[in-house]
Amino acid sequence: MLELSSESGQHPSPSPHLSGAELREMRLSLLMEIEKRKQAEEALTNMQNQWQRIRQELALVGLSLPAFPVDVPENDQPSDSNPAEEICQQIYLARFVSESIGRGIAKAEAEIELEAQVEEKNFEITRLWDRLHYYEAVNREMSQRNQEVIGEIFVKCFKVSFVSFLIYFNWGCLWNQEKL
Repeated sequence: MLELSSESGQHPSPSPHLSGAELREMRLSLLMEIEKRKQAEEALTNMQNQWQRIRQELALVGLSLPAFPVDVPENDQPSDSNPAEEICQQIYLARFVSESIGRGIAKAEAEIELEAQVEEKNFEITRLWDRLHYYEAVNREMSQRNQEVIGEIFVKCFKVSFVSFLIYFNWGCLWNQEKL
């Protein structure tokens, strides 16, 4: 049986001595091949459309998928480019960046919180420092007043003692005069 191939680019012409059954069989085979190719082309188009939708969805989250890989290398070996591996690498990189950003944000928030606490403590320290200065000033003033009061008491005690001495001395003199 003679097989037709579209890859060769040549279409063999049927020989004049082929029977009608052979021609019908060739025609049926050709129609089946055409139908298979149409189905394959539709499947390829659907796959390309689906691939494009996936590319667009991934682009929304920052991942890039290569264009639809329709060209198969001539040696029928898959190329070194593996879209699944590329996506995995991009996801790994995106996670790494996301985690780094998350850690940076957490650190910045912690620093802001600590700055607020330090500012609050500095305000409290300043308030306590002012209070300490006030108490020191009050203490100095009270100490100075105490010194003045003690001085006044000392002077008054001295005067009282002196007056008592004079009174005693005068009484002593008067007592001695009376005895005489």
